[in-house]
Amino acid sequence: MSTAMRPGRRSARQGWRRSRPFAAGLLLGLGGLELICVSWVGLGFLQFTGTAGAASWALGSLFVVAGVTTWHNPALRYFSGVLAAVLSLVSLVAANLGGLLLGFLLTAVGSALALAWIPQQAAATPEEEA
Repeated sequence: MSTAMRPGRRSARQGWRRSRPFAAGLLLGLGGLELICVSWVGLGFLQFTGTAGAASWALGSLFVVAGVTTWHNPALRYFSGVLAAVLSLVSLVAANLGGLLLGFLLTAVGSALALAWIPQQAAATPEEEA
């Protein structure tokens, strides 16, 4: 059955996405996965072993956890955003230029979005105003 036949599911999914910092969590997760993948694949000409490889795995997993945290508990967005901002700067030094700069850029923008997100206030119904 297609989503066109079930409009309730689509609106529920959009409501869920709008009620939390979805883009911030997505960018944090993608940046973390990028750090892990760059250290895992090695790109052939770069050998990501030793402390840089371990730091890529550790930082990447922390970014993924921060992204999931912003999705499932938007009240912790400040903690996740500040943690991700600090760790993105650490990844420049510890994890091969933050995953060849792409992981750094994804996580820096994701942390900024998490810190800037403000929950929408529910519209007051006429019964509540009276």
